[in-house]
Amino acid sequence: MAIKHLTYAAIPLIAASMSSQAATVDQLNRQVQKLNQRIAAQDQRFRVNGFATFGMSISDESMAYNDVNDEVSFNRFSKAGVQMTFNMDSQNSVVMQLVSRGNNNWETNAEWAYFKHEFGNGLSGKIGRIRLPAYQLSEFLDVGYATPYAQVPAETYDSLDPFSNMEGVDLSYSMDVGDNTANFQAVYGRAKDDEFDLKDILGLSAVFQADTWSARLGYATASVNVVSATLQAAISAYDGETEGIDGAFTSLGFTYDPGDLYFTTEFTQLEADGEIVDADALYATVGYRFGRLMPTLTYAMAESQDDDERSYDAVFANNAAVAAGFGNLATLQAAATGGNATAAGVIQGVEGLKAASDRNTTRIGLGLRYDMSPGTALKVQYDIIEVDDASGLFDDTAWATNAASGAGASNPDGTNVLTISIDTVF
Repeated sequence: MAIKHLTYAAIPLIAASMSSQAATVDQLNRQVQKLNQRIAAQDQRFRVNGFATFGMSISDESMAYNDVNDEVSFNRFSKAGVQMTFNMDSQNSVVMQLVSRGNNNWETNAEWAYFKHEFGNGLSGKIGRIRLPAYQLSEFLDVGYATPYAQVPAETYDSLDPFSNMEGVDLSYSMDVGDNTANFQAVYGRAKDDEFDLKDILGLSAVFQADTWSARLGYATASVNVVSATLQAAISAYDGETEGIDGAFTSLGFTYDPGDLYFTTEFTQLEADGEIVDADALYATVGYRFGRLMPTLTYAMAESQDDDERSYDAVFANNAAVAAGFGNLATLQAAATGGNATAAGVIQGVEGLKAASDRNTTRIGLGLRYDMSPGTALKVQYDIIEVDDASGLFDDTAWATNAASGAGASNPDGTNVLTISIDTVF
């Protein structure tokens, strides 16, 4: 009987304990829900994305073409990047993209660092370190996974490679055109490397995006100053200008991608006053998807349009001192052979400028892309490159040294380049 009374007495205590536990679990659930809401809100405010390319490249020539020679390189096209976006609210955000490149000893640089404001109705603005919208692939130039190439057609994309980014402002507008989209972009700013300082860059671009195809037109102008002492000395052989040089760049691109078939092409034209190169470039790529596999065939070419402005005849025509001292190429070469330092300097400067600028190059590229998994692709690319009467993208220092010493016949007239890469986004 005592035990029975004790059991009855414990019932209220057990019920109270169960009620307390239920309250505790309910509180814990609410706390978890609040924590999840905070995490979700934080995810919306701060976002991190990344991309990377790891691979190898090798050619069959000891003289490097586009920095690739007959010694296998694991650094030339390898890179890794992280892009961080912090959304302060629905209209304002800060974006930073950090990239480490193998061909730059894996040093990390801020490729992008800008403030962005959404004005609404498709209009937005940026200020800071932004991408120069020069090319069809400019926006995702570093994200190898977004392109079919193990290396993009260098004959086109080498022209403004040091100036893929700039410090300035960007104004973009997007609008619907029926079921399609039109995007317009205007930028103003400045970009500089060890050779050139591009001031007052003004760039305009327009992209029309349909369901299966897109077309793009871009145009940019700048005032160019030559800052490299070596390049200044080379241009001085012609009595040429090194400051306030007018430059312009035009790009016209088209892509058709209905699903299995893939086709893209782009034409570019670089123009600058004086001895700086004027060059036309073109590439076209066609591919076809077989499940995860996509073989591609690429044709690319580049041709400088003003080689006569960097000829020895131009030196004698433009530089009165050289013309008076040496008269013609034969006397200039004879003086250099005889140990005349001035004559040797003129020849070295002219050959260096010609090697860096003159080009008549064609490329046939055979590629294969295999999508290993979502976000990761293996690519193999074999490029057959021919160069006619110009250095193309060969090492211009080695090329010019051979030409200036009379060993120009030993300069290669082409090369074959193998590139293998793994591209990923995460």
